[in-house]
Amino acid sequence: MELREIETFLAIVEQGTFSKAAEKLGYSQSAVTVQIKQLEHELGARLFDRVPRGAALTEQGRAFAFHANEIAGAARAARASVASAQAAPQDIAGVLRLGSVESVATAILPEVLVHFHSTCPRVQVIVTTAQRDRMIEGLRNNTIDLLLTMEGHVHQSGLVTRALRREQVVFVASPALLESVDEGAPAGRPLDAASLCELPFVLTERGESYRLELDRALSELDLHINPLIEAGNTETLVHLAERGVGATFVPRFSAQRELERGSLIEVTTQLAPVEMETQLIHHTGKWIAPHMRMFIEVLESLVK
Repeated sequence: MELREIETFLAIVEQGTFSKAAEKLGYSQSAVTVQIKQLEHELGARLFDRVPRGAALTEQGRAFAFHANEIAGAARAARASVASAQAAPQDIAGVLRLGSVESVATAILPEVLVHFHSTCPRVQVIVTTAQRDRMIEGLRNNTIDLLLTMEGHVHQSGLVTRALRREQVVFVASPALLESVDEGAPAGRPLDAASLCELPFVLTERGESYRLELDRALSELDLHINPLIEAGNTETLVHLAERGVGATFVPRFSAQRELERGSLIEVTTQLAPVEMETQLIHHTGKWIAPHMRMFIEVLESLVK
């Protein structure tokens, strides 16, 4: 098994077709085909199925993808380590592929990335935001090095989870909205669940993290919320709530500035409090390279 065969395999996974992978690598399409056939012969498994729109990974191909990325990453790290084995943080180089959910990427990541860049200016960071299940798949096939998320504690085979801190998820609304619905609410009277559900709402997507916990709590009371707007970006939800479009349910840190300046007010309710954990997750088989270790150190110093 040669490194170039692994790199060709990964190029096909990234590009989706043999022809595009050949173009990216500067090979002929026949050379790419030969390399993959040789790799499949050595592994004793078919890695791709030809489909009308390109090449799709087989089950064996998906299993191999993680290790292929790890081998390629280790090769890159080995080259870099020759020059940076004893390097100071500012001399560490590499590419950090970071996955994150929207709420964390918007509210927490900017400060972390500023500090990390000042510590390791030569490290390139690629941030991908998507739904949690897609990010977990990225960890498993090794297209993502680290995942920063916020939810109930993750216990999944093959993954290592570092809990960083607990986060409160709160209901917030503009003062004008609350006054128009219930003049007693701003004074601190907790809303019962039925009254809460009568408020207009803007919420994150159904089935995601803290929205899932909210829907579960309400369903136990035979209640539900039909939001006016659903959006994955918590910053968007906070801005909509601030403009009086509806109340929202977000991590406290996402609305902290607005709560401090009074443009949003926390809505107290009779529902049990919801707490999530900000967590850093990586694959158990992942080698923690120097640039990854430095990112974890910076993250843990700021998010605690």
